Amino acid sequence: MIKLDDKCNRIKECVMQMSKRVEDMYSLALDIIETGDKDIALKVIEMDGFVNSAEEEINDLAIEALALLSPVASDLRKVIAGIKISSDLERIGDYAKSIAGFVVRDGKLDPELAKKARELGDAFLTMIDHAMDSYSKSDAVWAMSIPEEDLQIDRIFDEILKILQDRIQKQEMVEDIIPIMGMLRNLKRAGEHTKNICEHTIFEVKGQHIEFN
Repeated sequence: MIKLDDKCNRIKECVMQMSKRVEDMYSLALDIIETGDKDIALKVIEMDGFVNSAEEEINDLAIEALALLSPVASDLRKVIAGIKISSDLERIGDYAKSIAGFVVRDGKLDPELAKKARELGDAFLTMIDHAMDSYSKSDAVWAMSIPEEDLQIDRIFDEILKILQDRIQKQEMVEDIIPIMGMLRNLKRAGEHTKNICEHTIFEVKGQHIEFN
Protein backbone atom coordinates (compact mmCIF):
# COMPACT_ATOMS: atom_id res chain seq x y z
CA MET A 1 0.00 0.00 0.00
CA ILE A 2 2.90 2.33 0.78
CA LYS A 3 4.31 1.74 -2.70
CA LEU A 4 0.94 2.49 -4.24
CA ASP A 5 0.55 5.69 -2.22
CA ASP A 6 4.02 6.71 -3.35
CA LYS A 7 3.10 6.04 -6.96
CA CYS A 8 -0.13 8.04 -6.73
CA ASN A 9 1.70 10.90 -5.04
CA ARG A 10 4.33 10.82 -7.76
CA ILE A 11 1.64 10.99 -10.45
CA LYS A 12 0.08 14.05 -8.80
CA GLU A 13 3.48 15.66 -8.40
CA CYS A 14 4.27 15.14 -12.09
CA VAL A 15 0.87 16.52 -13.13
CA MET A 16 1.46 19.66 -11.07
CA GLN A 17 4.93 20.10 -12.59
CA MET A 18 3.42 19.65 -16.04
CA SER A 19 0.77 22.28 -15.34
CA LYS A 20 3.44 24.74 -14.20
CA ARG A 21 5.27 24.36 -17.51
CA VAL A 22 2.03 24.76 -19.47
CA GLU A 23 1.19 27.95 -17.56
CA ASP A 24 4.70 29.24 -18.26
CA MET A 25 4.16 28.55 -21.96
CA TYR A 26 0.96 30.58 -21.91
CA SER A 27 2.50 33.47 -20.02
CA LEU A 28 5.22 33.70 -22.65
CA ALA A 29 2.67 33.30 -25.45
CA LEU A 30 0.70 36.28 -24.12
CA ASP A 31 3.89 38.35 -24.04
CA ILE A 32 4.86 37.60 -27.63
CA ILE A 33 1.37 38.40 -28.91
CA GLU A 34 2.19 41.95 -27.80
CA THR A 35 5.92 42.05 -28.63
CA GLY A 36 6.21 39.79 -31.68
CA ASP A 37 9.46 38.34 -30.26
CA LYS A 38 10.15 35.36 -32.53
CA ASP A 39 13.00 34.04 -30.37
CA ILE A 40 10.64 33.69 -27.41
CA ALA A 41 8.03 32.18 -29.74
CA LEU A 42 10.52 29.48 -30.74
CA LYS A 43 11.24 28.88 -27.05
CA VAL A 44 7.52 28.28 -26.43
CA ILE A 45 7.44 25.80 -29.31
CA GLU A 46 10.46 24.01 -27.84
CA MET A 47 8.84 23.86 -24.40
CA ASP A 48 5.99 21.84 -25.86
CA GLY A 49 8.36 18.91 -26.23
CA PHE A 50 8.93 18.88 -22.46
CA VAL A 51 5.17 18.94 -21.89
CA ASN A 52 4.74 15.93 -24.17
CA SER A 53 7.51 14.09 -22.31
CA ALA A 54 5.80 14.83 -19.00
CA GLU A 55 2.57 13.28 -20.27
CA GLU A 56 4.48 10.16 -21.29
CA GLU A 57 6.08 9.93 -17.84
CA ILE A 58 2.67 10.19 -16.17
CA ASN A 59 1.28 7.49 -18.43
CA ASP A 60 4.22 5.22 -17.58
CA LEU A 61 3.68 5.76 -13.86
CA ALA A 62 -0.02 5.02 -14.30
CA ILE A 63 0.72 1.77 -16.15
CA GLU A 64 3.04 0.67 -13.36
CA ALA A 65 0.39 1.44 -10.75
CA LEU A 66 -2.35 -0.38 -12.64
CA ALA A 67 -0.29 -3.38 -13.68
CA LEU A 68 1.78 -4.06 -10.61
CA LEU A 69 0.06 -2.67 -7.56
CA SER A 70 -3.62 -3.74 -7.85
CA PRO A 71 -5.18 -0.42 -6.79
CA VAL A 72 -8.51 -0.27 -4.98
CA ALA A 73 -11.29 1.99 -6.33
CA SER A 74 -10.12 5.22 -4.69
CA ASP A 75 -6.54 4.73 -5.86
CA LEU A 76 -7.74 3.75 -9.30
CA ARG A 77 -9.60 7.05 -9.57
CA LYS A 78 -6.41 8.92 -8.66
CA VAL A 79 -4.52 7.16 -11.44
CA ILE A 80 -7.27 7.74 -14.00
CA ALA A 81 -7.61 11.40 -13.04
CA GLY A 82 -3.87 11.87 -13.42
CA ILE A 83 -3.93 10.36 -16.91
CA LYS A 84 -6.89 12.46 -18.03
CA ILE A 85 -5.63 15.73 -16.57
CA SER A 86 -2.23 15.23 -18.19
CA SER A 87 -4.01 14.70 -21.50
CA ASP A 88 -5.91 17.97 -21.12
CA LEU A 89 -2.71 19.77 -20.15
CA GLU A 90 -1.00 18.39 -23.24
CA ARG A 91 -3.78 19.82 -25.41
CA ILE A 92 -3.53 23.17 -23.65
CA GLY A 93 0.20 23.14 -24.31
CA ASP A 94 -0.52 22.50 -27.98
CA TYR A 95 -2.69 25.63 -28.04
CA ALA A 96 0.16 27.72 -26.59
CA LYS A 97 2.45 26.24 -29.23
CA SER A 98 -0.05 27.25 -31.92
CA ILE A 99 -0.08 30.82 -30.62
CA ALA A 100 3.71 30.87 -30.82
CA GLY A 101 3.54 29.51 -34.36
CA PHE A 102 1.21 32.35 -35.31
CA VAL A 103 3.71 34.90 -34.01
CA VAL A 104 6.55 33.26 -35.95
CA ARG A 105 4.51 33.41 -39.17
CA ASP A 106 2.50 36.60 -38.77
CA GLY A 107 4.12 38.70 -36.04
CA LYS A 108 2.43 40.54 -33.18
CA LEU A 109 -1.15 41.74 -32.94
CA ASP A 110 -2.09 45.40 -33.14
CA PRO A 111 -2.48 47.14 -29.74
CA GLU A 112 -6.28 46.88 -29.55
CA LEU A 113 -6.38 43.14 -30.21
CA ALA A 114 -3.27 42.49 -28.14
CA LYS A 115 -4.92 44.17 -25.15
CA LYS A 116 -8.03 41.98 -25.46
CA ALA A 117 -5.88 38.88 -25.98
CA ARG A 118 -4.06 39.71 -22.76
CA GLU A 119 -7.38 40.00 -20.92
CA LEU A 120 -8.49 36.67 -22.34
CA GLY A 121 -5.21 34.99 -21.48
CA ASP A 122 -5.11 36.39 -17.96
CA ALA A 123 -8.63 35.09 -17.33
CA PHE A 124 -7.54 31.66 -18.53
CA LEU A 125 -4.38 31.65 -16.39
CA THR A 126 -6.43 32.52 -13.31
CA MET A 127 -8.87 29.74 -14.11
CA ILE A 128 -6.24 27.04 -14.65
CA ASP A 129 -4.39 28.12 -11.51
CA HIS A 130 -7.60 27.62 -9.56
CA ALA A 131 -8.30 24.30 -11.26
CA MET A 132 -4.86 22.92 -10.51
CA ASP A 133 -5.06 24.17 -6.94
CA SER A 134 -8.32 22.27 -6.46
CA TYR A 135 -6.68 19.15 -7.93
CA SER A 136 -3.61 19.52 -5.73
CA LYS A 137 -5.81 19.79 -2.63
CA SER A 138 -8.33 17.16 -3.80
CA ASP A 139 -11.03 19.79 -3.22
CA ALA A 140 -14.13 18.74 -5.16
CA VAL A 141 -16.22 21.63 -3.82
CA TRP A 142 -13.67 24.12 -5.13
CA ALA A 143 -13.50 22.28 -8.45
CA MET A 144 -17.29 22.42 -8.80
CA SER A 145 -17.35 26.23 -8.77
CA ILE A 146 -14.37 26.96 -11.03
CA PRO A 147 -16.07 26.30 -14.41
CA GLU A 148 -18.17 29.41 -13.85
CA GLU A 149 -14.99 31.39 -14.49
CA ASP A 150 -15.15 30.27 -18.12
CA LEU A 151 -18.04 32.69 -18.56
CA GLN A 152 -15.51 35.51 -18.26
CA ILE A 153 -13.42 33.94 -21.00
CA ASP A 154 -16.50 33.61 -23.20
CA ARG A 155 -17.42 37.26 -22.58
CA ILE A 156 -14.00 38.55 -23.56
CA PHE A 157 -13.88 36.31 -26.63
CA ASP A 158 -17.25 37.68 -27.72
CA GLU A 159 -15.81 41.20 -27.41
CA ILE A 160 -12.91 40.15 -29.63
CA LEU A 161 -15.32 38.74 -32.21
CA LYS A 162 -17.17 42.06 -32.19
CA ILE A 163 -13.92 43.93 -32.91
CA LEU A 164 -13.11 41.58 -35.79
CA GLN A 165 -16.65 41.82 -37.20
CA ASP A 166 -16.43 45.62 -37.15
CA ARG A 167 -13.16 45.48 -39.04
CA ILE A 168 -14.61 43.17 -41.66
CA GLN A 169 -17.50 45.57 -42.19
CA LYS A 170 -14.98 48.38 -42.63
CA GLN A 171 -12.93 46.23 -45.03
CA GLU A 172 -9.95 46.39 -42.68
CA MET A 173 -7.33 43.60 -42.50
CA VAL A 174 -9.83 41.16 -44.04
CA GLU A 175 -7.16 38.67 -45.14
CA ASP A 176 -5.74 38.51 -41.61
CA ILE A 177 -9.03 37.91 -39.80
CA ILE A 178 -9.20 34.11 -40.10
CA PRO A 179 -5.68 33.32 -38.80
CA ILE A 180 -6.11 35.85 -35.98
CA MET A 181 -9.47 34.40 -35.00
CA GLY A 182 -8.05 30.88 -35.08
CA MET A 183 -5.12 31.88 -32.90
CA LEU A 184 -7.28 33.64 -30.31
CA ARG A 185 -9.76 30.77 -30.27
CA ASN A 186 -6.94 28.68 -28.78
CA LEU A 187 -7.26 30.71 -25.58
CA LYS A 188 -10.98 29.99 -25.45
CA ARG A 189 -10.42 26.28 -26.04
CA ALA A 190 -7.88 26.22 -23.25
CA GLY A 191 -10.64 27.31 -20.88
CA GLU A 192 -12.81 24.42 -22.04
CA HIS A 193 -10.04 21.94 -21.27
CA THR A 194 -9.65 23.54 -17.86
CA LYS A 195 -13.28 22.69 -17.16
CA ASN A 196 -12.37 19.10 -18.02
CA ILE A 197 -9.66 19.22 -15.35
CA CYS A 198 -12.32 20.19 -12.82
CA GLU A 199 -14.44 17.24 -13.93
CA HIS A 200 -11.51 14.86 -13.40
CA THR A 201 -10.81 16.27 -9.94
CA ILE A 202 -14.41 15.73 -8.90
CA PHE A 203 -14.25 12.18 -10.26
CA GLU A 204 -11.07 11.48 -8.32
CA VAL A 205 -12.50 12.73 -5.03
CA LYS A 206 -16.14 11.70 -5.23
CA GLY A 207 -16.32 9.11 -8.00
CA GLN A 208 -18.95 11.23 -9.77
CA HIS A 209 -18.99 11.93 -13.48
CA ILE A 210 -19.80 15.62 -14.05
CA GLU A 211 -19.88 17.28 -17.46
CA PHE A 212 -19.36 21.05 -17.64
CA ASN A 213 -18.75 21.31 -21.40
